[in-house]
Amino acid sequence: MAEIFEPTRAAQWLMFSGALAIFWASLLGLFMMIPHLQMSTLSKATRSVNFRLLLSAHLDWIMLAFMQGLAAGLLVLFDLSAPVWLVAGIIFGGWMNAVPYFLRAFGINAFVYGGETIQKTAFILGGISVFILTIAWGILAWKAGAVLLG
Repeated sequence: MAEIFEPTRAAQWLMFSGALAIFWASLLGLFMMIPHLQMSTLSKATRSVNFRLLLSAHLDWIMLAFMQGLAAGLLVLFDLSAPVWLVAGIIFGGWMNAVPYFLRAFGINAFVYGGETIQKTAFILGGISVFILTIAWGILAWKAGAVLLG
């Protein structure tokens, strides 16, 4: 039998992970300022980085952080216990789902299964994250709906 998190404990993990994702997105936002610096050696060193694609990853991590916060809110407001795998899956998806966008900014197309090992691994992990997020959100919505509709 799977270990079960009480609603508050599950929410704590999700909120903590979401807070870390916001912090990471903030650091990424600082990195994205480099092209705007005048005469910067960092600007020259990062010419191969596609900052527009990096913006996609930056925004995705922010939205995924909010997604984790929403999941935490559902668990607490609807008093839903959750299996550890479900909470871990949402956290995993909240981090891995943006990785293909992040790698694409550095020239690795993780949306295609091919190329180097890192590209194939990122493609697989991205696919797993989409799958587990879909399953986890389906379960959360079902459980919340069951409470709401009695």
